[in-house]
Amino acid sequence: MKTYIIAEIGINFNGSLDNCYKMIDMSVNAGCNAAKFQIFSAKNLYPRSAGELDWKDDKEEYSYDIFEAVKKFELPNEWVDELMKYCKDKKIDFMASVFDIEGLNIMIEKGMKVIKLSSYTITNIPLIEAAAKTGLPIIMSTGGATIGETEGAVNTVLKYHDNLTILHCSIQYPTKLEDVNMGVMDTFAKVFPNIKTGYSDHTEEPSDAPVQSIYLGGSVVEKHITLDKQMKGPDHFFALEPDELKKMVVDIRDAEKRYEKKTFKIDKTIYGSSEKICHEHEQYLRDFCYMTLFSKKDIQKGEIIKAEDISILRAGKKEKGLEPKYLKLFKENKVTATKNIGFEDPINWESIL
Repeated sequence: MKTYIIAEIGINFNGSLDNCYKMIDMSVNAGCNAAKFQIFSAKNLYPRSAGELDWKDDKEEYSYDIFEAVKKFELPNEWVDELMKYCKDKKIDFMASVFDIEGLNIMIEKGMKVIKLSSYTITNIPLIEAAAKTGLPIIMSTGGATIGETEGAVNTVLKYHDNLTILHCSIQYPTKLEDVNMGVMDTFAKVFPNIKTGYSDHTEEPSDAPVQSIYLGGSVVEKHITLDKQMKGPDHFFALEPDELKKMVVDIRDAEKRYEKKTFKIDKTIYGSSEKICHEHEQYLRDFCYMTLFSKKDIQKGEIIKAEDISILRAGKKEKGLEPKYLKLFKENKVTATKNIGFEDPINWESIL
């Protein structure tokens, strides 16, 4: 058994192409299989009116506009070809999470070989379906989702192909070891016996949880990395620095040998619960980041709401709309607004019933 190890660069390049190269090198030197970025644009991720977010760390406390902050984290499109070539030259797989159909299409055109879907898109059935229709392998995280929501996402992919890996994940940054609940991987094995599984880790410890995922049959491990935990940004402090990443890879390779020899031991604390639910420690980010329906324009009471008038966005601090799977209602039916709906207002049942 060979675990596929993904070094999640994400937004930790801090706006620097040179940092991107350094983090790819860091991933290669540690022995990872893939270096992963995130392909998103603020306009397709949050309403401009998503609100202000208060942030507190060891050094300071401040508030920032969510939309404008996300804009600063975007990976410039013109860098992507260079980064893909650099990864190819360094003999490491380039990978990127996509968050919307526009980003998906861009990456398909650029020749991306595997599609990575974030936990925050697991209820975004239109995106999952578009990804599945490409026929490309999909790796999908499941943080904050219920087993029913996970099943809905899996079944959407299975309508088109079965080259799918689902990753157990907790959307808590950092995740405490007692909140990992790795037992969910046993649940996945029972509910989805023919689907490969893995683990996307947000704990601060380099390898405690990833190693346990190997013992439970996982074939993929994803972990955030950073050049320096002291760098400014929300994803640095819990990410792995170069020496820690090397340790994780070594520990995973050792765990593979113990798994083959059946000489491993399950850590009860990390195993936790096997119940696949949205846990209390995940609820805030689920509400903040799971995608729902919003209006792209002002819609008058009595006006027919067209699918093209609707965007799929994270709510941030706003009220949430309907789940993205309900977009098909507006494609297949003449749905009339029962009240005035403003630009970037949520589209919910009160809007149409």
